[in-house]
Amino acid sequence: MTYIIMDLEWNNSYMKSTQKFINEIIEIGAVKLDEQLNEIDIFSELIKPVVSRKLRSRIKNLTHITNDDIKSGKPFSKVISEFEKWVGEDAVFLTWGDTDIRTLLSNIKTFLKKDDITFLRKYADLQRYCQCFINMENIQQAGLSYAAQCLQIDAEKFPHHRALDDSLLSAECFKKTFNAEKLKGFIKECNEDFYARLAFHPYVIKHKDDPLIDKNIFNCYCDICGGKVKTIKKWKFSNQSFRGIFFCENCNREFRVSLRIKKFYDYIDIKRNYTEIIRTDEKLEQKPQENT
Repeated sequence: MTYIIMDLEWNNSYMKSTQKFINEIIEIGAVKLDEQLNEIDIFSELIKPVVSRKLRSRIKNLTHITNDDIKSGKPFSKVISEFEKWVGEDAVFLTWGDTDIRTLLSNIKTFLKKDDITFLRKYADLQRYCQCFINMENIQQAGLSYAAQCLQIDAEKFPHHRALDDSLLSAECFKKTFNAEKLKGFIKECNEDFYARLAFHPYVIKHKDDPLIDKNIFNCYCDICGGKVKTIKKWKFSNQSFRGIFFCENCNREFRVSLRIKKFYDYIDIKRNYTEIIRTDEKLEQKPQENT
C-alpha cells in the first residue's frame, strides 16, 4: 500500500458552453509514500487550459505561474492518464480538505465526460485528520501553514501555492501526526455514497417551516440563567441566519440571538450566537456572548 498526497492549482474561468464558472486545473503535484512513510516518488505537471488561456492576476501573483508557463503545459487528458499510471493500484489518497478532490472530479466530468475518478479507491481528508493533533482554539478549519506551525514544521522550506510544494508540506504534516489506527477512521471507500457526498453542496436553511428542522430550536431561553424570555422582535432571516431580540426579566437584560442552520449531506449544523444589548440614552451598545 502507498499514500498519495496530492495538491492542485487552478484558474477560475467562465465557460460559455455551460454558462458557469469552473475551477480549471492548471497544475497537479503529488508525493508518494510507502507504508513506512518513506518518499518514493513525486509527480508534477503543468496543464494547458482550454477554457481561458490567460490566468487571473490573483492566480499569477499567488502561484507565480505565468501565461507562458501554461502555454507549454500538457493537455488535461494526457496528464490525467500519466497520473493514473503513476498512482498505481493500492493507494490511499489524501488532500488538504476535500476541495481538490471536488475540483478534480468536476474537471474529469467536464473534460473527460466521466462520472468518477477511476484511480481513486480510498480517500482521507488530511486536514480533518491533522486537526485531531493540534490546538484549534476558535479556528474552524486549520490552513496548511497554520497546521505546520502548530506541528513545529518549518513551512518556509516549501514555497507556498505551488502544487508539488504544498503536497510535500502536507506530507510532512502527515508524517508528524501518523497514527495508523486513528487514520483508519478517516479513510473512506470511494463508492456511490462517497460521490454522493462530493456532489452535495451544503446550504443554509432560510425558512422556519422547512421540514428538515425541528421547530423547537426556535424556542429561546436566557443563556445566563436558563429561564424563559419575552420576545421583543420575532425571528427574521437576515444575512444567512435567523435573528430575534429577547428580554430576560430574571436577569433584566435584553439580547439578540443569531441562529444559523446549515444542511450538510448527512447532518444539520446549528450555530447559536448571543449578543447582549445595552441601551443608553445616547446609543445602543452590543456586547457579544459566547457561542453555544
